[in-house]
Amino acid sequence: MEVSRQMQKRSHQVWLACCTGSRLAQGANLHNIDTLQLNVSGYFHPRLAWKLSRFLKRHNIEIIHCHLSKDIATIVPAIKLAGQRIPILLSKHVGSYISKKDLLHRFTYAHVSRVLAVSEVIHKNILDTTPVTPDRVMTVHDAIDTDRFSPHRVDRRRVRKEFNIADDIVVVGLVGRFSPGKGHKELLEAAAILRNNYPAVHFLIVGEASHGEQKYEQKIKTMCSMLGLQDIVTFTGFRRDVPEVMAAFEIFAFPSHAESFGIVLIEAMGMERPVVSTNCDGVLDIVVDGETGLYVHPRNPSELADALAKLINDESLRGKMGKAGRKRVEEFFDQKRQIEKIQALYYEVRGLKATKEITSVSSAPPTNN
Repeated sequence: MEVSRQMQKRSHQVWLACCTGSRLAQGANLHNIDTLQLNVSGYFHPRLAWKLSRFLKRHNIEIIHCHLSKDIATIVPAIKLAGQRIPILLSKHVGSYISKKDLLHRFTYAHVSRVLAVSEVIHKNILDTTPVTPDRVMTVHDAIDTDRFSPHRVDRRRVRKEFNIADDIVVVGLVGRFSPGKGHKELLEAAAILRNNYPAVHFLIVGEASHGEQKYEQKIKTMCSMLGLQDIVTFTGFRRDVPEVMAAFEIFAFPSHAESFGIVLIEAMGMERPVVSTNCDGVLDIVVDGETGLYVHPRNPSELADALAKLINDESLRGKMGKAGRKRVEEFFDQKRQIEKIQALYYEVRGLKATKEITSVSSAPPTNN
């Protein structure tokens, strides 16, 4: 949705295609973004393709930017039915272990003008699994609003007061949806290791379960109780005020087992928070080990505990890494630069000069945090 919002601010007419009544639809309404709300499940939708074709003609859509590769199987027929030539951009947020070089995928991907990978590992995955030539693939990292995610714009104490956390307590935070691959289990195990030697440490776990993962969330909360961690672990639930929550942290933990990118990492680094992160996949594009944070191996709670202890013990190192992280985000992951790059691509695939407004429809990406 953020790309849609930023493009609208640049005077482009934007429609956000999303599921009917979804949180994204609600968010779009808050930002006065027009929506095309559809009930979508599965892979190919003939009726939706026909409905979408009418929408494309009625609104004279000039470009489509989608975020799920399966949507192409509906978008391409819709464009054909509309009798129009509309460039398609596809942002790939996750990798695939399935080869997509069969006849059907060669046909659908032939209509994709550019594929944008969120990280180098996804870039390689696209070339390995899809029939797209290298000249049509480029890496465009996810990015953040560095004005919003700035430690100088929020009150560090507000969230601490909300959860009765004293100023002298070191807070370790995790932000992410409840899913087995996000490392909640390992963080609780690390907390159990640390609690006896570090009584002045508290853990804030931020987020909620996605649809179908509620049992896992309950499993993690039960595990917290069984380990006797209720007094040092707080589950905040879903929060919209992520910068304010992160301001309450001293350390950001990212124990994910595998991640195509990890936008919460750059959010934490933008807030000048040092990170302890697993050294996996797209994370390697973000964290510089020993400079902006510390790497640990996935599924290794004792190694995670040791890295957290190193930062808990060294306030100076936390400050040094936090400032280095902020500098890296400003240089490589600033939203203004990302949007300018995407806007330039819109003009390029349309063969337009950078002064003409574009009418576009963007399908919403999956929410990973």
